[in-house]
Amino acid sequence: MTEPRTVTVNEVPLGYEVSGPTDGDPLLLLRALGESAADWGPVRDALARKRRVYALDLRGHGRSGWTQDHSLELMRDDVLGFLDALGLDAVDLVGHSTGGAVAVLVAREQPWRVIRLVLEDVPDLRPREPVAPVRPTGELALDRTRVPAGRAGSDRPDPARFEALERITAPTLVVAGDPTSHVPRQGLAELVRRVPDARLLTIAVGHLVHATAPDAFTDAVTTFLDDLPDAELARRWLAREGVRRTGENEWTDGGSEGGRLTSDDVAHTWAEDMVLADDLDDAGRTRLGFGLVDLLDAYWVTVELGFALPRTDDPQAAARILWEGYRSRLEAPVTAKAITYSLWVDWFEHHTTSEAAFAEVLGNDHARLLPDAPQPLLRRARRVLESSGPVPWSAKAVTYRAAARVPALHHALFRALLLCYHDVYGALDPAEGLALLDGLELPPDTEHVAALRTVLAAGLPNRRERPEAWDAAVLAAGDAAPE
Repeated sequence: MTEPRTVTVNEVPLGYEVSGPTDGDPLLLLRALGESAADWGPVRDALARKRRVYALDLRGHGRSGWTQDHSLELMRDDVLGFLDALGLDAVDLVGHSTGGAVAVLVAREQPWRVIRLVLEDVPDLRPREPVAPVRPTGELALDRTRVPAGRAGSDRPDPARFEALERITAPTLVVAGDPTSHVPRQGLAELVRRVPDARLLTIAVGHLVHATAPDAFTDAVTTFLDDLPDAELARRWLAREGVRRTGENEWTDGGSEGGRLTSDDVAHTWAEDMVLADDLDDAGRTRLGFGLVDLLDAYWVTVELGFALPRTDDPQAAARILWEGYRSRLEAPVTAKAITYSLWVDWFEHHTTSEAAFAEVLGNDHARLLPDAPQPLLRRARRVLESSGPVPWSAKAVTYRAAARVPALHHALFRALLLCYHDVYGALDPAEGLALLDGLELPPDTEHVAALRTVLAAGLPNRRERPEAWDAAVLAAGDAAPE
């Protein structure tokens, strides 16, 4: 059953339709230019089988107020105000065409409000040649007098409108309607390139994908939405403890002084309880802990994950799960700083764990480091190499030699050699290091290449041996002062 309702946001009445079980996960649908909430009719019932679905008429459309201005930015603010008005901390968000452009702005403005993002045949983010709009026949679901101004904003958008798309943290599914859609494929490909965790799916039926191929659309969207991110598991766990996110690095538990907490406060207070949760098995606790890392990017959570390892039911099995969690995050388009910092400080700098940890996160895969290796593996290799300074040379030399075969890893390998030399616990064989360095293809303006070559040629394995030698090498090479 679909219920029409109205709520006032930013002094504008917004009409919306709600359907699905009251305890279902919230899903918000944003329609295309010229459409109303009813446009989602072909797919709404299927999407609402397990979810609480909200189909919103943005200002200037359907049953919402027809205002003097309905820019994308105002629509974005309306969506955020709508979530506040209904008490929805975070939702899955689906937007079609112009509604997809609004969804992008929402997910960029307040990333923590969007769990997963679906963008159906959204307009090109880049400037385009203006096309005169054609007035459809029949009754319209929008204030047609405002269309020219809206089209001008889409044809020649403010460049700042779609900057900083890397702020979007939600896993994102971009649905293309090739080949008859007027939306250029190149624009969708650029969107996928710029949004960190985005993938492209083509359902070749034209621009109105969900209306023309409702079954294919709902199958793709529900499959995507059923894959719950670990960060969302952690957010829900915290919500049960009364902890809610209110801003970029702002949380509240309703009881602390001023009711305000930072991400570090949340990590120090709840991480141990989460990674030792009694109602979960080792895999579930570890997944929850990594979800908290994804959510907070707080180093203390990784510390608690390490502390919890010996206290698990089966430490060896738990270790396998732990390292899989590290590998998957090291392969992600964006990884939490806490992950790479934890590798270096908690695992690589300790002689009892260094070799085994390096083997788990990269060493065991050295034979796969080839020029045509998958991008996720190359991302993992770059991050591990640049953290591997303290790892014993005997444990990493084979992997370093493998990385030298891959031009895409040359800069990361140079950084690894440089950090091997500078890290207080660094481990470097000068002769082997020099041979590797001489084989790397690096930009001619790469800082410290000449200085590093000088100290390695002198047989120095680490800066601590003769600190003045490095300073002299930098001076002789004319490099900038070392960081």
